[in-house]
Formats: sequence, structure tokens, C-alpha cells
Amino acid sequence: MNERGRVLAVLGGKMPDKIPWFADLSYLYDSMKTRGILEDRYNGGEGYVRFHKDLGAGLCFYAPFLWKIEYAGGIKYYESETDGVRTFIFNTPVGNIRSEQKYLPTTYTWAYTEHFVKDIKDLYIMLYIFENIKYIENYEEFNKTDMLWGDAGIPVGLAPISVSPIQKLLTRWAGIENTLCIFMDNRDEFEEIIERLKSSEDEVFEILKRSPAQLIEFPENLSSEITGKTFFEKYSFDYYKMRIKQLHDAGKYVSIHIDGTLKGCLPLLEKAGFDVAEAVTPAPVGDIEVENLRNTAGDKIILWGGLPGALFSPIYSESLFEEHLKNVLSTFSSDSRFIMGVADQVPPDGLISRVKKVRDMIDKWR
Repeated sequence: MNERGRVLAVLGGKMPDKIPWFADLSYLYDSMKTRGILEDRYNGGEGYVRFHKDLGAGLCFYAPFLWKIEYAGGIKYYESETDGVRTFIFNTPVGNIRSEQKYLPTTYTWAYTEHFVKDIKDLYIMLYIFENIKYIENYEEFNKTDMLWGDAGIPVGLAPISVSPIQKLLTRWAGIENTLCIFMDNRDEFEEIIERLKSSEDEVFEILKRSPAQLIEFPENLSSEITGKTFFEKYSFDYYKMRIKQLHDAGKYVSIHIDGTLKGCLPLLEKAGFDVAEAVTPAPVGDIEVENLRNTAGDKIILWGGLPGALFSPIYSESLFEEHLKNVLSTFSSDSRFIMGVADQVPPDGLISRVKKVRDMIDKWR
């Protein structure tokens, strides 16, 4: 079996010949390019596939989006970058909003220094933007990636980031503090806008239903200490169920990216209908021990993860990494609903020797 065959076996309810092993190496890969230490043979699309193959990890992120967007309703969108600061501006007939990100060279990442939505007025502008987005199929680029990756992996079709309106606000558009302030000060208007945002993406879900992707991921960046059980149940649960049913009726498998703490939300995912909980991060980084993941999540849902990305860093000992990996293998070796994965990315200082070690230990495990 190859990695594509293994993950499809798990998705189809069958036991593969060995535990599938998929790693999101995009963060490590991009940082190596920035540092000028990426070997030439790993450049480009074919090189990206070779990078994963040489390290022994299946490939799943990131394929091109299955859709593109255009703005209607008189909306103008602008991006600019100066001295490591990115500025994003929406000009609309109902008002203007801006966001800003700053580059952090020590971590090779961008951090929000200003969010689009700061008050209830901005939230109405955000609603206007979402109600005037036009979605266009983008299957050709996705199919090219699918052909390129071949047996090395399976391209995941991403839904809009994020799917649930409350997640859009918490993780992208408003941030935690602004979201909670608007919620506390303008509860009725907040809930009305949340409901209207839900129907604004009907068009893109029709595109996802017709798409060639076998697995659709909800890129929620879900973390229980941020969203919490109460917000999840009140604003996301029924909406997820509705969207998942649409995709299931079209023959798709559906996963959700839960890459933070688990206790509040992980037990709700199977009940909502998700097939896969992806990027599951156990202790010592997360808040649930490896041995308790299955009992917490439920019997039917596929768990994808198990290896905290931090453990690939040299700040943690080789013995700790090996001990944790052996524990995951021992716990899930007979579980047909498990996919070994990094939770959620190998960091820029991650050791490629440890990525290879996962493959070696899976291949030797009995």
C-alpha cells in the first residue's frame, strides 16, 4: 500500500497494512527556502513532492483552493506591503475596514497587529462584504496538483477559512477580544449577523459538493480554550451538521482542523457528523493524554495527528520524542480510525531526522 491507499482505506472504514503517516511540512519547507538552505532538487511543485517522499511522509497540504472569489456590490479590495508590514483594506458603499499584519523574522510568520472588525459597525461592513462575494470553480488547478502528488498523498479540499462565522471572527476578522466585546455589548445584532453570514456561503458549498476532492476540510483552527463548548454548541454545532450533511450527500468525507486544546470541543465533533478530527494535539502540548484521546473523541471519528509539532524541535530531547512516538504507536496500532500526523506543523527548527524516524518506526513496528 502507498500513503494515498492507506488514508483512503482509513476513510473507507478499512484497516490499512500500517498506520498512515502524513505531515504538514509546509512551514518547515518555506522557512528553509527563506533561509536559503533548501536543496535545489526540492524547488517547485515536483521538488515539494520529492521533499515529502525523501522524508517518508505522506502529502496532504496545501492544494489550490477549489474556488476563487470576486467582489461585487461596489467593493474594492487592496493589499500592500512595506518594511515587513502588510496592510489590507476593503472600501465598500457602507464603509471601509482595514487590517494589518507584521512579519516576525525569528519565527518566519505574520502576526495580526490590527483586525478588520473592531466594533459592531465594522461587523456590518464585514457582512456586506460576505454577502457580495461571488465564487468561481477552480477545479483545474486542484486536479493538476492531484495528478502531481499521485500516490504520495491526497490533496485536501479546503472550505472557506473559517466555515463557522464565530470561527471567522475569533481567528481572522476580529480576534478574541473584539469578538467578545461585540458579543457582550450588542448580543441581538451580533446573533442576527451570525445567522446572515451562514447563508452567505451557500454558493461555495455547491462548488465543494461538485468538486473532485474526496476529503473536504473545515480549516477552523479550533481550540477549546478560545471557542469553548458554549460558543461551539450555540453558534457552530447545527451549522456544521447542515454543511456536513450537504457534503456527505455528495459522497465527500469531512474533516475539521482542531489544532489547540481539546477537552471542550473534541467530544462534540463526532456528534456533529465529522468523519475526521485533524491536527489532534495531545499532551504534553495539548490537554488530553494520548491514551485518553479515543475515549474522549468517540468510537467512530477518525483521529488524525498525535505528534505535537513542538516535539520535532531540538529543544526537546530525542528520548522524549521517541518515547512519545512509541506511546502513540502502541495506543493506536490496532485502531483502524487513526492517521499519524503532525499537530499541526513541523516548525522551522524541526529536525528532518525526526520526520524520517516516524517513517522508520512505523515500518518496523509490530
